Amino acid sequence: MNFIKKFIGTASTDEVASIPSGKLFLTRSKQSPKGEIECLYNDAYAAIKQTTTPFFYQLCITKVYQEGERQFGHDSNYSDDDYDEDEDDEIGANSSIVSPNAKYDSASKDEWVFPITEDLRYFRKDLASDGSSRAIAWKDLNGDLGDKFEFIVGDDVRNSDFESFMTTIYKCLYEEKYHESSIKINDLSLLKEFIYKPELLNFEDFEYESDHSHGDFKDATSPRNEEEQSLFVDNEDINSSASENEKQTAPKGDVVYSTKKFALHLYDSATGTFVIKSSSVELELIDLSEWEHTLYIRSSEGLVVNATVSKNMNPTFNYEHQSFIFNHYTFKENEIVANSWLLKFLEFNGLVQFQNKFVVAMYETLNKKKFGADKGEDEYFVDAFSNLGLDDTASEVDDDDDDEKEEDEEEKEDEGQDGSNKLSAREFNKELQNFSKKDKNTYLSVGYKDRAYVARGDKIGVFSQDDKALNFQTTINNVTDLKGHNFNPEKMLLHQEDQFLILSNPDINDKVLYKMDLNRGKVVEEWKISDNVPIKSYAPSSKFAQLTNQQTLTGISSNGLFEIDPRLSGTKLVNDQTYKQYKTSNNKFQALATTESGHIALGSGKGDIRLFDRLGVNAKTALPTLGDPIVGIDVSKDGRWILATCKTYILLIDTMISSGQKNAGKSGFTAYFDKDKKPTPRRLRLLPEHEAFINNANHKKELQFTRAYFNTGLDKKETAIVSSTDNYIITWSLSKVLKNDPTPYVVKRYKQNVVADNFKYGSNNQLITALQDDVSMVSRRSLVNPKDVFQQ
Repeated sequence: MNFIKKFIGTASTDEVASIPSGKLFLTRSKQSPKGEIECLYNDAYAAIKQTTTPFFYQLCITKVYQEGERQFGHDSNYSDDDYDEDEDDEIGANSSIVSPNAKYDSASKDEWVFPITEDLRYFRKDLASDGSSRAIAWKDLNGDLGDKFEFIVGDDVRNSDFESFMTTIYKCLYEEKYHESSIKINDLSLLKEFIYKPELLNFEDFEYESDHSHGDFKDATSPRNEEEQSLFVDNEDINSSASENEKQTAPKGDVVYSTKKFALHLYDSATGTFVIKSSSVELELIDLSEWEHTLYIRSSEGLVVNATVSKNMNPTFNYEHQSFIFNHYTFKENEIVANSWLLKFLEFNGLVQFQNKFVVAMYETLNKKKFGADKGEDEYFVDAFSNLGLDDTASEVDDDDDDEKEEDEEEKEDEGQDGSNKLSAREFNKELQNFSKKDKNTYLSVGYKDRAYVARGDKIGVFSQDDKALNFQTTINNVTDLKGHNFNPEKMLLHQEDQFLILSNPDINDKVLYKMDLNRGKVVEEWKISDNVPIKSYAPSSKFAQLTNQQTLTGISSNGLFEIDPRLSGTKLVNDQTYKQYKTSNNKFQALATTESGHIALGSGKGDIRLFDRLGVNAKTALPTLGDPIVGIDVSKDGRWILATCKTYILLIDTMISSGQKNAGKSGFTAYFDKDKKPTPRRLRLLPEHEAFINNANHKKELQFTRAYFNTGLDKKETAIVSSTDNYIITWSLSKVLKNDPTPYVVKRYKQNVVADNFKYGSNNQLITALQDDVSMVSRRSLVNPKDVFQQ
């Protein structure tokens, strides 16, 4: 076996918890044709390991051999005939190494590795009423409906160790979801959203088989408690999988909608078109209970799509073509496969009826509560997942806003300039590689003058900007605090006419900011913000404050909003009437931005957005969540537009209060919206078929957008938006978005993943991009139509 391949990718590092003894089983549903129980390892070791990917952990189940057993044989259900080492090499025997977006793989006959993510629904089981027999169970996403893995904990393992191991799993799930450390969480109630409790099974529900030495037993899970497993069988696989399809039945639950009046199409990336797969199809939208729904589609030819309703579907309704497009992810031959399906409805009313039912199912799935409990919140959600008519935006944008018409003449450049600056940028990376090849570029800060800064480990690369290129200037080496301790900046904010960088690293100290003098290239001040209030993020006191000598900043904790004044003696948090600490616990504030006049937009890990006209008061507007955390936020300089980045989409929100409301014509920063007339959020996403192309190319199940930005400048109007995902940079035309152009974005593909990006200050054309091992400036005019990129 080629052992080098086995360690390519995300490698496991530190072991954070373990259980020294137990048995690993694959438990199948009673309806499975493969049998009900399989003992994978009769003696096994379970460990939770941290990976090199931040906030991502793996559960590793390793077979334990008795003395001499490994050399001469083993008694698991593997056979030498089933395991081909050469074949393992060919597919890249690195399956013990998984990414946060992978499902899981069995590395070999000696180890199984699973990502610790919510998809697998980890839960504990007490197999005896006295708690003497304990197990950890999780979904088998590779298997059939109801299949799950179970690790039966050895009798010699203390109960306290088992409880600690389960708590560690819940903390790992917390970190994976919120991308923040769980070290401060001591109360298990704060992790309750990750504690999955299906109907508990008692020891009497299991019947031991005659082969007691292997611990085989039957699983008596009732059908209504079986986990859903999406299954897709392509037309090309029908013949080989016919027997499986014949036994595939619809999941059990309440059918809330059904229809046969549509045709089913599948996207073909080779031709860039949707190809019809069946015109004789039946669809059922099924409520599985416990806030879970599935879209079950079955054709007369035997093709089956069983897609769990989730945000990863990227649901898109197209009224013009009477169609609904969604993505469906499956696990096939050790790879995640994304398929983009199109339902072409025969009648417009049929599409509307389906949309009404589907949006309710999506709302209840994401929010874990009944639709209709809050009218204003419900309508906000429905609007976000609906297609707007062209008439809805006719008055919102003038032709003068079109970014193609507003580009300055001096920005226009000859074709072929794209990438001409990369050699100078690579000088930075070449120099850094002399220090540490493991470090990657992690953060980008674009100055309002003529500089840009890129963080890489404990070093910062300094670049000058001209009209068409970045020019590498120098490297600030060995970033340290005042005591000489090295740290890696996690956030960099330019300050006081770009003379200083304000740095933070919560892993070192989450109550301190560091002021770096850029002329000297060293930290000159440490600002202790508070004795007991961790700072979550910080921003200029107004959008263009960095162009002035303004010294104060605006900061947030997970539960508060405050001013930071470095001129204060002692702690720097201004603890007066401007300090607003919310009584509601666990608000999870995590992103903020300010307008030119100092109004504040605040996004939370719960997904809600608050708008303030100043510090120290309640929010004038509170926009409900769509079910996903806000990971970044930007605002137009006049506050008209909010750009809120979620993991898989970006929200564009108009803050002007529409006609017919009490405060019509005012801004949501300074006045209230009527409760049932919240603004319509626009979800900026790639088309489902383009998203599926990226996921298939990169073997992922979902995208992850970097923080999105408007172009900006004192005398410039916002006309464009930039973000990135994976190895693609994407820009949207604001005017095309508002006019509901079906493809309002252009893209550029790189060989490396994009870490961060932004517009050059004062430009809507020049883009500064930090890749993992490169830095460059490109013209937005060099980006191309996505149809020229997302085809094989």
